[in-house]
Amino acid sequence: PDGLSNDPYGEYAGDVGFDPLGFAKNKRLLPWYREAELAHGRVCMLAVLGFTVQVSGAKWEPFITRYPTDSADPLKAATQVPIVGWLQILAVIALSELWRYENVISKYDQGVRPGDLGWNPTAPAAGTRPKWFGPTFTAKYTKEEWGDMRLREIKHARLAMIGFGFMVCQNAATGKGPSLIPTFTQAEFQSQVGDFIPKGL
Repeated sequence: PDGLSNDPYGEYAGDVGFDPLGFAKNKRLLPWYREAELAHGRVCMLAVLGFTVQVSGAKWEPFITRYPTDSADPLKAATQVPIVGWLQILAVIALSELWRYENVISKYDQGVRPGDLGWNPTAPAAGTRPKWFGPTFTAKYTKEEWGDMRLREIKHARLAMIGFGFMVCQNAATGKGPSLIPTFTQAEFQSQVGDFIPKGL
């Protein structure tokens, strides 16, 4: 298709030539589309992990609340976060998005690559690198290893977006959140043996 190279290790990692709606024809918006795909994929990877942690019973409550939180139902638990907690979450998201717009999205024409937040300054990434405002790490990669890491990230991001959508649907339909960690519970007939003993014996 126009705008795509059909090279999974090319400029856009994971490019397999799949574009039935023709989004890649707009070369001006194509970097922004990749930025959005990576941003949503990274958030969904964290969200799938968050659902799993919540459903497994592990809870961190950084906000002072009078109300108990529900571990079995992550969607219900989200409604139990107080307004002050939501304001903190929205403030962090807004500041992060402002930084990303100023240092990445608005500088595509200066050679900054979509999705590159500069977390690893020593990575063999092409183009101009933004300077991340927080802590960084310096893992050494060859160009081949870096290409593999980029491809793994976009594959996991795409899978997480689909998986998180199904997790939300299942949670909304059943009232219980799904988990990547299996939770084993006894069947009713195993825990209530006395109910199956005939009366009079």
